[in-house]
Amino acid sequence: MDVEIQHRNTLISFGALSGAGLILAFIRTWKWFSRSGRDIIDLPTIGKFILYIFGIIGTILLLVTAGVSIYCLIFFKRQYDDSFLTNISALENLLRIFLIVAFILKTIDIIHLIIRQSTIDIFFMDWERPKADNRNSVSVWRTYFAANELNEIQTFRRINVSFQLFLVLLVLKVINLENIACAQIEISVFSTNVCNRGYVLIFRTAIGFLTLLGTAIIQYLVYTIFYQRFIEDKIINFIDLCAVSNISVFILDGNYHGYYIHGRSPHGMTDVNMKEILRNLYREENRMSGTRGLQNNSDEQIFIVKINRQFRRKYASLFQNYYNFNGPRKMREDFERYTNILLQSYQDLNIFLCGFIDHSLPSHEYVIRNRFFLEKILNYEFRAPPKSNFEGQIDNLLFVDNEKNFTNIFFYGEESTLFIWNIITFLFIDILARNYVLAAIITYIVNSIFVGIRDSFGRKNLSKKTLIPKNFLI
Repeated sequence: MDVEIQHRNTLISFGALSGAGLILAFIRTWKWFSRSGRDIIDLPTIGKFILYIFGIIGTILLLVTAGVSIYCLIFFKRQYDDSFLTNISALENLLRIFLIVAFILKTIDIIHLIIRQSTIDIFFMDWERPKADNRNSVSVWRTYFAANELNEIQTFRRINVSFQLFLVLLVLKVINLENIACAQIEISVFSTNVCNRGYVLIFRTAIGFLTLLGTAIIQYLVYTIFYQRFIEDKIINFIDLCAVSNISVFILDGNYHGYYIHGRSPHGMTDVNMKEILRNLYREENRMSGTRGLQNNSDEQIFIVKINRQFRRKYASLFQNYYNFNGPRKMREDFERYTNILLQSYQDLNIFLCGFIDHSLPSHEYVIRNRFFLEKILNYEFRAPPKSNFEGQIDNLLFVDNEKNFTNIFFYGEESTLFIWNIITFLFIDILARNYVLAAIITYIVNSIFVGIRDSFGRKNLSKKTLIPKNFLI
């Protein structure tokens, strides 16, 4: 094995992929820049670009490390001799540095991800009509229930980390796939001999990566093909719950970009008894009522939203009185006034958003269209020439979101990023400790800590932005 050539090829691969990564980071920053409505490149824009680079470079370092390790395992495992470990030590040191840097960069990327997801604007729109012309007669429990369901799926993932790590240890330690990384050629997977000469670090990395990748693919396919189809799909269940509860969800993940889940019931009212609920579901099942979609005779309930500056200013101003008064001290001093402001702020924003969706606000009209093919590929909506009505130009847009891009505000939509981080964490610990069991334990602990942080921040943000007291978010 010519270590110098392999060392050089590793650096060349990293350099080439990093160049492509810079282009990808630029595209992501450009999308964020456009969606945030900024006019000039400022410090936050540069900061975003750097953070995107961190995440991409972390992924590239993992790919290069895994690629080189697998290559060495396939082509040099049988050529192992006493001089192999000495010759390959320089390459192992390089890959060790790669994994350490990858862990640091990817952890920063995950922190950035949690901050992004925990600072979105979100509001639950209640379409239920008041009884006897009393605005305060509408029950809030449907909204609370929908909010709790959304809170539960914030950290839901298709790949269960605990189960995956269990499978990994089962394969590596029980089935003894770890033996492939042994420095002794005569040791095989099912060999009863003990590996006395230790394990080759670069081989351990290859085996660990392949096992993690294989178990994740199996789990992902089982969930997508079987569990999601025949048992439950948590995302679809949440959308169905919104429709049954007569609750829509309006989300802004950027200043002028977000998502809308249309949950308006075709039956008008859902705060009814059990008999009426069953009757409504029966009518829907037999096509005896309208559809759940936003447009007539349509089932499309999920949309990507692009709003203009005027809409954003109005949206923010409706919260202003509540934000100015909000605070534990003020609540204690004047609880009655606080609750009145809370209720008034909620009702005002609810009326505004429902009026917007209903085309009842001439100054805030919108149009609906499907995304073009290139827009789907880039996951970016181009600015089309605004349409006009009697009040002026219409530049609020709703795009049909058949790809469920709104899940990007959850861990569910960032599965690949989180999975890569889990792999890097596992390999990072193993390359330092040379112990798969310890690597699995620490990976589980670190993942649980970050899930807990995301849960805590997400619940706090959900309470703040939806005006729902945190006590009611379980």
